[in-house]
Amino acid sequence: MTSIIKGALALAMGAFLAVPAAAQLHENVEVEGRYVPEIIRADRINAFPSPFSPLFKGAEMNYEESGVPASFMPAALPMPATGWRSVREIDGRRGYLDIAAGSWLNSSLSAGYRIIDEGATTAGIRLQHNSTSLWKPDIFEGSDVKRWRYDESVGLYASHVFSGIGRLDASLDYHLGLFNYYGYDPTLFIGVARPVEAPTQTLNDIDFNIGWRSPLTATPALSYHAGLGVRHFGYRALPFFTGWSQTTAKGLRETQLSLHAGVSAPWGDGSSAGLELAADALLYAQGEEMKLGSVTLPAIDDYGMVTITPYYSFTRGLLQVKAGVDLDLAVKAGPEGSRYSFLHVAPDVRFAVRTGAVGLSLDLLGGSELQTLSSLWQLDYYQMPRLATTRPVYSPLDARFAVNLGPFRGFDASLFVAWKKSDRVPLRGWYMPMVSQGVEPVDGLQGDGVPSYSLDAAGMSLHGFSLGGELRYAPGSYVDFRGALSYQPQNGKKGYFNGYDRPRWLAEVALSVMPVEPLTLTVDYRYRGVRTIYCNYYDPSPELGGVSINGSSLRPVAVGMRLPDLTLLGAGATWRFTPDFSVSLRGDNLLGRHDAILPGLPSEGVCVTAGFQWLF
Repeated sequence: MTSIIKGALALAMGAFLAVPAAAQLHENVEVEGRYVPEIIRADRINAFPSPFSPLFKGAEMNYEESGVPASFMPAALPMPATGWRSVREIDGRRGYLDIAAGSWLNSSLSAGYRIIDEGATTAGIRLQHNSTSLWKPDIFEGSDVKRWRYDESVGLYASHVFSGIGRLDASLDYHLGLFNYYGYDPTLFIGVARPVEAPTQTLNDIDFNIGWRSPLTATPALSYHAGLGVRHFGYRALPFFTGWSQTTAKGLRETQLSLHAGVSAPWGDGSSAGLELAADALLYAQGEEMKLGSVTLPAIDDYGMVTITPYYSFTRGLLQVKAGVDLDLAVKAGPEGSRYSFLHVAPDVRFAVRTGAVGLSLDLLGGSELQTLSSLWQLDYYQMPRLATTRPVYSPLDARFAVNLGPFRGFDASLFVAWKKSDRVPLRGWYMPMVSQGVEPVDGLQGDGVPSYSLDAAGMSLHGFSLGGELRYAPGSYVDFRGALSYQPQNGKKGYFNGYDRPRWLAEVALSVMPVEPLTLTVDYRYRGVRTIYCNYYDPSPELGGVSINGSSLRPVAVGMRLPDLTLLGAGATWRFTPDFSVSLRGDNLLGRHDAILPGLPSEGVCVTAGFQWLF
């Protein structure tokens, strides 16, 4: 462990200057757009986990603790932050309380208070509760297993601006998750004694971050930032059926130490040169080799990675160009015998130009994505509480071309086409069937043999494209329409990764109207179509050879299982009695479908909730 930390720090200190963590390397994004009349409290964090919307991947967001959050379409050029009928307001209220409850004992509570709000200094606390406990999936005859889940989160944050020197930010968040594996089938094998209750799990997630940034200046000047982060993410247990009995081992626990820093200096008229650096060390407990029946889980080693990104940027009028390269340096990443190579190189190139209401942008990116327990949890809350490998996912190219139109007269739109190639994408999202039946194949799997599900350390290399567009029309405060549609062909190794279920079609439509000023009505529809989850089957044919897993030298063949389309219709109404107090009624999954989100993860039917919101 010590050697990993020393190795990562040595690589970091060997660089000339430094910059943001792997997930934040491209944080200098300039935007064009308009502020909208809706005011979002600056201290409210909506990134806390919610058990009621597990269907679409959501990125973790790092929120500023002061300032005015705004809704706008990403673009690449700086423009005035005003537009058609837009306003810019600062909400001076320091606290909020949002409570809702409804069907199946679903409930949520969001609360926060800015304890110190003195201009240069801000500090506060935020709380989040989500729970559900009554719904019983009707998928196993004779089973009385109910789904229950509790997520409790508390966060502290503070920020201080030192006049003319810089700004210091710090935050500490803790999340406790308590849940059961509700897809467990106690009646699967007739005549075999099995526990009646579904296995339970405890999740602990604590995250501390502190950072410094140079002061903002009106003229080009040297700018810099640096920060440290520590995140511990771990599970209590690893329940698993092997043969005819249940095995419970200790869950994996992960500690991530992160250092990020960067500098940018002006270089001629409209030009600048910069250097960014990120260093991550991953430390694991309970990561020893494990045998689960005929399957062996390899040992999980501590490892580290440093990413160095030198770049040159140029801005002239409506043209903006950034040219850089990511250099990823890894130490002991990946399982022993199949290590991630020491050096990986990827482009970091951005081009954007705008004329009038039309903008064009081209991004040529890539790099290494850490395969951590905490990052994979974002894709599947009910993931296996253990990693099969720590080998990062390497994307030599992640390209995207977009055309943006607007905003003008309340209208803006965009069209895009993207192409991405990634090596060793993890194959997970299969854990709920394993809780019930180990590595036995599930019904509907298209292929022969016994797949290894998410225990596969090799993953799958993917390449494919995605194309789509977005549209918004909000001419005033009484109507707001948003729509998005994308298409990405998916067929085994040919495809664009957009979740373990790999949907071919993604669509989302939302309409909000205000027929009378106190009342707002909303309706929304989301669709994930033609979904297939894949895993590798290792064909034992003697003429095939190559990949080694669990001591076998076999060539993997991609097999898949078709999942039902997800069609979610929702509607709601909000009545605002005062600017500070409102009540709401919301209905979700109004079509009453119980489609499986992932294998063994059915979704609940119609859910109706009511609540109130109070700003103070």
